[in-house]
Amino acid sequence: QCPNAVSLLSESYNPHVRCGASLALGIACAGTGNKEALSLLETLTDDPSNFVRQNAHIASAMILLQQSEASNSRLAKFRDSYIKVVSDKHEDNVTKFGAILAQGILNAGGRNVTINLRSRNGHTNPCAAVGLLVFIHFWFWFPLSHFISLAFIPTSLIAINSDLKMPKLQFKSNANPNLFAYPPPAKKEQEKVKSKVATAILSISAKGKKGKKTEEVSEKEVEAVEGEGAPGEGAADSKDEVKSKPEGEVGEMETDTPAKVEPTSEMISNPGRVLPRQLQFISLEENCRYTPQKDIVDGGIILMRDASPGEGEQLIEKLRVILPGEDDEGEEPEPPEAFEWNDEFLD
Repeated sequence: QCPNAVSLLSESYNPHVRCGASLALGIACAGTGNKEALSLLETLTDDPSNFVRQNAHIASAMILLQQSEASNSRLAKFRDSYIKVVSDKHEDNVTKFGAILAQGILNAGGRNVTINLRSRNGHTNPCAAVGLLVFIHFWFWFPLSHFISLAFIPTSLIAINSDLKMPKLQFKSNANPNLFAYPPPAKKEQEKVKSKVATAILSISAKGKKGKKTEEVSEKEVEAVEGEGAPGEGAADSKDEVKSKPEGEVGEMETDTPAKVEPTSEMISNPGRVLPRQLQFISLEENCRYTPQKDIVDGGIILMRDASPGEGEQLIEKLRVILPGEDDEGEEPEPPEAFEWNDEFLD
Protein backbone atom coordinates (compact mmCIF):
# COMPACT_ATOMS: atom_id res chain seq x y z
CA GLN A 1 0.00 0.00 0.00
CA CYS A 2 2.94 2.38 0.49
CA PRO A 3 3.67 2.92 -3.25
CA ASN A 4 0.05 3.92 -3.85
CA ALA A 5 0.07 6.33 -0.90
CA VAL A 6 3.39 7.92 -1.83
CA SER A 7 2.94 8.10 -5.63
CA LEU A 8 1.44 11.61 -5.50
CA LEU A 9 4.04 12.83 -3.00
CA SER A 10 6.84 11.68 -5.32
CA GLU A 11 5.57 14.20 -7.90
CA SER A 12 5.42 17.13 -5.48
CA TYR A 13 6.90 20.50 -6.43
CA ASN A 14 8.83 20.54 -3.12
CA PRO A 15 12.11 18.57 -3.40
CA HIS A 16 12.12 17.82 0.35
CA VAL A 17 8.76 16.05 -0.02
CA ARG A 18 10.10 14.00 -2.94
CA CYS A 19 13.14 13.12 -0.84
CA GLY A 20 10.97 11.92 2.06
CA ALA A 21 8.79 9.93 -0.32
CA SER A 22 11.81 8.05 -1.66
CA LEU A 23 13.04 7.14 1.84
CA ALA A 24 9.53 6.04 2.84
CA LEU A 25 9.45 3.66 -0.13
CA GLY A 26 12.86 2.23 0.77
CA ILE A 27 11.99 1.59 4.43
CA ALA A 28 8.48 0.24 3.81
CA CYS A 29 9.45 -2.06 0.92
CA ALA A 30 12.94 -3.08 2.08
CA GLY A 31 14.01 -6.47 0.77
CA THR A 32 10.76 -7.07 -1.14
CA GLY A 33 11.78 -6.04 -4.67
CA ASN A 34 8.46 -4.22 -5.09
CA LYS A 35 8.13 -3.30 -8.78
CA GLU A 36 5.80 -0.33 -8.22
CA ALA A 37 8.21 1.23 -5.73
CA LEU A 38 11.15 0.69 -8.08
CA SER A 39 9.25 2.38 -10.91
CA LEU A 40 8.72 5.49 -8.77
CA LEU A 41 12.35 5.52 -7.64
CA GLU A 42 13.60 5.08 -11.19
CA THR A 43 12.12 8.45 -12.11
CA LEU A 44 13.46 10.07 -8.94
CA THR A 45 17.03 9.01 -9.82
CA ASP A 46 16.83 11.62 -12.63
CA ASP A 47 15.45 14.35 -10.36
CA PRO A 48 16.96 17.86 -10.77
CA SER A 49 17.73 18.04 -7.00
CA ASN A 50 20.92 16.27 -5.98
CA PHE A 51 19.72 15.17 -2.53
CA VAL A 52 16.57 13.65 -4.06
CA ARG A 53 18.73 11.56 -6.41
CA GLN A 54 20.90 10.61 -3.44
CA ASN A 55 18.01 9.21 -1.41
CA ALA A 56 16.47 7.55 -4.48
CA HIS A 57 19.65 5.50 -4.95
CA ILE A 58 19.71 4.53 -1.26
CA ALA A 59 16.02 3.56 -1.22
CA SER A 60 16.33 1.44 -4.37
CA ALA A 61 19.22 -0.49 -2.83
CA MET A 62 17.16 -1.16 0.30
CA ILE A 63 14.34 -2.57 -1.84
CA LEU A 64 16.69 -4.72 -3.97
CA LEU A 65 18.35 -6.35 -0.95
CA GLN A 66 18.64 -10.15 -1.36
CA GLN A 67 17.20 -10.00 -4.89
CA SER A 68 18.67 -11.93 -7.83
CA GLU A 69 18.53 -11.23 -11.55
CA ALA A 70 16.17 -14.18 -11.99
CA SER A 71 13.68 -12.85 -9.44
CA ASN A 72 13.95 -9.16 -10.34
CA SER A 73 15.01 -8.07 -13.83
CA ARG A 74 15.76 -4.48 -12.72
CA LEU A 75 18.61 -5.46 -10.42
CA ALA A 76 21.29 -5.28 -13.11
CA LYS A 77 20.01 -1.92 -14.35
CA PHE A 78 20.17 -0.31 -10.91
CA ARG A 79 23.60 -1.79 -10.17
CA ASP A 80 24.94 -0.36 -13.42
CA SER A 81 23.44 3.03 -12.58
CA TYR A 82 25.28 3.09 -9.23
CA ILE A 83 28.60 2.36 -10.93
CA LYS A 84 27.90 4.97 -13.59
CA VAL A 85 27.13 7.67 -11.03
CA VAL A 86 30.23 6.91 -8.94
CA SER A 87 32.57 6.92 -11.95
CA ASP A 88 31.04 10.01 -13.59
CA LYS A 89 33.37 13.00 -13.11
CA HIS A 90 30.60 15.50 -13.80
CA GLU A 91 28.15 14.06 -11.24
CA ASP A 92 27.45 15.93 -8.02
CA ASN A 93 29.27 14.70 -4.89
CA VAL A 94 26.00 14.48 -2.95
CA THR A 95 24.57 12.07 -5.53
CA LYS A 96 27.84 10.13 -5.61
CA PHE A 97 27.66 9.62 -1.85
CA GLY A 98 24.16 8.16 -2.24
CA ALA A 99 25.34 5.76 -4.96
CA ILE A 100 28.27 4.65 -2.77
CA LEU A 101 25.91 3.97 0.13
CA ALA A 102 23.59 2.07 -2.24
CA GLN A 103 26.43 -0.22 -3.30
CA GLY A 104 27.34 -0.83 0.33
CA ILE A 105 23.75 -1.68 1.26
CA LEU A 106 23.41 -4.16 -1.63
CA ASN A 107 26.63 -5.94 -0.60
CA ALA A 108 26.11 -5.65 3.17
CA GLY A 109 27.19 -8.62 5.23
CA GLY A 110 28.58 -10.41 2.20
CA ARG A 111 25.06 -10.29 0.71
CA ASN A 112 23.86 -12.46 3.59
CA VAL A 113 21.71 -9.92 5.46
CA THR A 114 18.48 -8.06 4.84
CA ILE A 115 16.54 -5.21 6.46
CA ASN A 116 13.56 -6.14 8.60
CA LEU A 117 11.74 -4.00 11.16
CA ARG A 118 9.98 -7.02 12.63
CA SER A 119 11.31 -9.95 14.60
CA ARG A 120 10.83 -13.55 13.54
CA ASN A 121 7.78 -13.71 15.82
CA GLY A 122 6.12 -10.76 14.08
CA HIS A 123 6.75 -8.16 16.79
CA THR A 124 8.30 -4.76 16.07
CA ASN A 125 12.07 -4.79 16.46
CA PRO A 126 12.91 -1.59 18.39
CA CYS A 127 16.64 -1.93 17.68
CA ALA A 128 16.04 -1.97 13.91
CA ALA A 129 13.54 0.90 14.12
CA VAL A 130 15.98 3.10 16.06
CA GLY A 131 18.80 2.18 13.68
CA LEU A 132 16.86 3.33 10.62
CA LEU A 133 15.63 6.43 12.44
CA VAL A 134 19.19 7.52 13.17
CA PHE A 135 20.38 6.44 9.71
CA ILE A 136 18.08 8.80 7.82
CA HIS A 137 19.73 11.75 9.62
CA PHE A 138 23.09 11.09 7.96
CA TRP A 139 22.58 14.37 6.05
CA PHE A 140 23.56 16.30 9.21
CA TRP A 141 26.52 14.04 10.10
CA PHE A 142 27.58 11.32 7.66
CA PRO A 143 28.91 8.83 10.32
CA LEU A 144 25.27 8.31 11.31
CA SER A 145 24.93 6.16 8.18
CA HIS A 146 26.58 3.29 10.09
CA PHE A 147 23.47 2.94 12.27
CA ILE A 148 21.72 1.10 9.42
CA SER A 149 23.60 -2.00 10.55
CA LEU A 150 21.20 -2.21 13.54
CA ALA A 151 18.39 -3.02 11.08
CA PHE A 152 20.25 -5.87 9.37
CA ILE A 153 19.28 -9.45 10.19
CA PRO A 154 21.18 -12.50 8.90
CA THR A 155 19.43 -14.61 6.26
CA SER A 156 20.56 -17.97 7.54
CA LEU A 157 19.22 -21.29 8.73
CA ILE A 158 21.23 -22.96 11.49
CA ALA A 159 20.31 -26.28 13.11
CA ILE A 160 21.76 -27.13 16.55
CA ASN A 161 21.41 -30.10 18.87
CA SER A 162 20.85 -30.24 22.63
CA ASP A 163 24.55 -29.47 23.22
CA LEU A 164 24.27 -26.32 21.06
CA LYS A 165 26.49 -27.88 18.41
CA MET A 166 25.74 -28.07 14.69
CA PRO A 167 25.12 -31.58 13.36
CA LYS A 168 25.75 -32.52 9.76
CA LEU A 169 22.45 -32.48 7.87
CA GLN A 170 20.91 -30.99 4.75
CA PHE A 171 17.81 -28.98 3.96
CA LYS A 172 15.93 -29.30 0.69
CA SER A 173 14.79 -26.19 -1.16
CA ASN A 174 11.91 -27.05 -3.50
CA ALA A 175 12.40 -24.06 -5.80
CA ASN A 176 14.65 -22.91 -8.60
CA PRO A 177 18.01 -22.02 -6.98
CA ASN A 178 18.55 -19.18 -9.48
CA LEU A 179 15.76 -17.24 -7.76
CA PHE A 180 17.82 -17.01 -4.57
CA ALA A 181 21.39 -17.11 -5.90
CA TYR A 182 24.07 -14.52 -5.29
CA PRO A 183 24.21 -11.78 -7.93
CA PRO A 184 27.23 -12.07 -10.24
CA PRO A 185 30.30 -10.03 -9.26
CA ALA A 186 30.92 -6.75 -11.00
CA LYS A 187 33.05 -7.04 -14.12
CA LYS A 188 36.19 -4.98 -14.46
CA GLU A 189 36.26 -2.67 -17.41
CA GLN A 190 38.83 -3.70 -19.99
CA GLU A 191 41.35 -1.08 -20.98
CA LYS A 192 40.77 0.20 -24.47
CA VAL A 193 43.74 -0.29 -26.81
CA LYS A 194 44.65 2.93 -28.49
CA SER A 195 44.69 2.55 -32.27
CA LYS A 196 47.63 3.99 -34.16
CA VAL A 197 46.89 6.90 -36.46
CA ALA A 198 47.82 6.25 -40.09
CA THR A 199 50.71 8.37 -41.31
CA ALA A 200 50.00 10.87 -44.03
CA ILE A 201 51.33 9.98 -47.51
CA LEU A 202 51.99 12.52 -50.21
CA SER A 203 49.92 12.18 -53.39
CA ILE A 204 52.98 12.06 -55.67
CA SER A 205 54.65 9.18 -53.81
CA ALA A 206 51.33 7.29 -53.53
CA LYS A 207 50.80 7.42 -57.31
CA GLY A 208 54.33 6.12 -57.94
CA LYS A 209 53.86 3.13 -55.57
CA LYS A 210 50.45 2.34 -57.06
CA GLY A 211 51.92 2.19 -60.61
CA LYS A 212 54.61 -0.28 -59.52
CA LYS A 213 52.06 -2.54 -57.77
CA THR A 214 49.79 -2.73 -60.86
CA GLU A 215 52.73 -3.79 -63.05
CA GLU A 216 53.72 -6.59 -60.61
CA VAL A 217 50.12 -7.84 -60.34
CA SER A 218 49.66 -7.99 -64.14
CA GLU A 219 52.84 -10.07 -64.55
CA LYS A 220 51.70 -12.57 -61.89
CA GLU A 221 48.26 -12.96 -63.52
CA VAL A 222 49.84 -13.79 -66.88
CA GLU A 223 52.01 -16.50 -65.31
CA ALA A 224 49.01 -17.98 -63.47
CA VAL A 225 46.93 -18.18 -66.68
CA GLU A 226 49.70 -19.91 -68.58
CA GLY A 227 50.41 -22.46 -65.81
CA GLU A 228 46.92 -23.40 -64.48
CA GLY A 229 44.50 -22.33 -67.22
CA ALA A 230 41.81 -19.69 -67.31
CA PRO A 231 40.82 -18.13 -64.01
CA GLY A 232 37.44 -19.12 -62.65
CA GLU A 233 37.51 -22.80 -63.70
CA GLY A 234 38.40 -24.02 -60.20
CA ALA A 235 35.63 -21.96 -58.64
CA ALA A 236 33.08 -23.34 -61.09
CA ASP A 237 34.16 -26.94 -60.36
CA SER A 238 33.80 -26.37 -56.60
CA LYS A 239 30.30 -24.94 -57.08
CA ASP A 240 29.32 -28.01 -59.12
CA GLU A 241 30.60 -30.30 -56.35
CA VAL A 242 28.48 -28.49 -53.73
CA LYS A 243 25.40 -28.75 -55.95
CA SER A 244 26.00 -32.47 -56.56
CA LYS A 245 25.96 -33.23 -52.80
CA PRO A 246 22.66 -34.64 -51.59
CA GLU A 247 20.53 -32.55 -49.27
CA GLY A 248 20.83 -35.07 -46.45
CA GLU A 249 24.57 -34.55 -46.03
CA VAL A 250 24.19 -30.77 -45.76
CA GLY A 251 21.50 -31.15 -43.08
CA GLU A 252 23.77 -33.37 -40.96
CA MET A 253 26.16 -30.47 -40.41
CA GLU A 254 23.48 -28.34 -38.73
CA THR A 255 22.92 -29.68 -35.21
CA ASP A 256 20.45 -28.13 -32.78
CA THR A 257 21.88 -27.38 -29.31
CA PRO A 258 19.64 -28.80 -26.59
CA ALA A 259 17.99 -26.24 -24.32
CA LYS A 260 19.27 -26.06 -20.73
CA VAL A 261 16.90 -27.53 -18.18
CA GLU A 262 16.79 -25.37 -15.05
CA PRO A 263 16.90 -27.23 -11.72
CA THR A 264 13.74 -27.29 -9.64
CA SER A 265 15.37 -27.92 -6.25
CA GLU A 266 18.68 -27.86 -4.40
CA MET A 267 20.21 -29.23 -1.21
CA ILE A 268 21.51 -26.75 1.39
CA SER A 269 24.01 -27.90 4.00
CA ASN A 270 23.79 -26.88 7.64
CA PRO A 271 24.42 -23.99 8.29
CA GLY A 272 23.12 -22.44 5.09
CA ARG A 273 22.07 -19.19 3.45
CA VAL A 274 18.28 -19.13 3.23
CA LEU A 275 16.38 -15.99 2.27
CA PRO A 276 13.11 -15.04 4.02
CA ARG A 277 11.06 -15.62 0.83
CA GLN A 278 12.81 -18.98 0.40
CA LEU A 279 11.77 -20.38 3.80
CA GLN A 280 8.36 -21.47 2.50
CA PHE A 281 10.10 -23.94 0.15
CA ILE A 282 12.45 -25.42 2.78
CA SER A 283 12.04 -28.93 4.21
CA LEU A 284 14.27 -31.49 5.89
CA GLU A 285 15.99 -34.18 3.87
CA GLU A 286 14.34 -37.59 3.68
CA ASN A 287 15.01 -40.10 6.49
CA CYS A 288 16.52 -37.40 8.69
CA ARG A 289 17.24 -38.45 12.27
CA TYR A 290 16.49 -34.95 13.58
CA THR A 291 13.14 -33.27 14.12
CA PRO A 292 12.82 -29.49 14.60
CA GLN A 293 11.39 -28.11 17.83
CA LYS A 294 9.75 -25.23 15.94
CA ASP A 295 8.62 -24.69 12.37
CA ILE A 296 11.48 -24.35 9.87
CA VAL A 297 9.57 -21.52 8.19
CA ASP A 298 10.58 -19.28 11.12
CA GLY A 299 14.24 -19.53 10.02
CA GLY A 300 17.22 -18.49 12.11
CA ILE A 301 18.56 -20.87 14.75
CA ILE A 302 16.46 -24.02 15.18
CA LEU A 303 16.87 -26.53 17.98
CA MET A 304 16.72 -30.14 16.72
CA ARG A 305 15.76 -33.29 18.63
CA ASP A 306 17.80 -36.39 17.91
CA ALA A 307 15.56 -39.43 17.26
CA SER A 308 18.45 -41.87 17.86
CA PRO A 309 20.65 -40.39 20.60
CA GLY A 310 22.50 -43.66 21.19
CA GLU A 311 24.14 -43.66 17.77
CA GLY A 312 27.22 -41.71 16.86
CA GLU A 313 26.60 -38.11 15.80
CA GLN A 314 28.49 -36.30 13.07
CA LEU A 315 29.18 -32.71 14.01
CA ILE A 316 30.52 -29.82 11.99
CA GLU A 317 34.08 -28.96 12.95
CA LYS A 318 35.18 -25.41 13.50
CA LEU A 319 37.32 -24.01 10.71
CA ARG A 320 39.75 -21.17 11.12
CA VAL A 321 39.54 -18.78 8.19
CA ILE A 322 42.88 -17.45 6.98
CA LEU A 323 42.58 -14.34 4.88
CA PRO A 324 44.89 -13.89 1.87
CA GLY A 325 48.18 -12.37 2.95
CA GLU A 326 47.69 -13.42 6.58
CA ASP A 327 50.18 -15.75 8.26
CA ASP A 328 48.96 -18.86 10.06
CA GLU A 329 49.73 -18.29 13.74
CA GLY A 330 48.68 -21.81 14.69
CA GLU A 331 46.38 -22.75 17.53
CA GLU A 332 45.73 -20.34 20.40
CA PRO A 333 47.69 -21.01 23.60
CA GLU A 334 45.91 -22.58 26.54
CA PRO A 335 44.77 -20.29 29.39
CA PRO A 336 47.01 -20.14 32.49
CA GLU A 337 46.37 -22.43 35.42
CA ALA A 338 44.20 -21.31 38.33
CA PHE A 339 45.97 -19.48 41.15
CA GLU A 340 45.09 -17.63 44.35
CA TRP A 341 45.54 -13.87 44.49
CA ASN A 342 47.81 -12.46 47.14
CA ASP A 343 48.25 -8.79 47.99
CA GLU A 344 51.98 -9.39 48.12
CA PHE A 345 51.97 -9.52 44.32
CA LEU A 346 51.58 -5.74 44.35
CA ASP A 347 54.77 -5.17 46.35
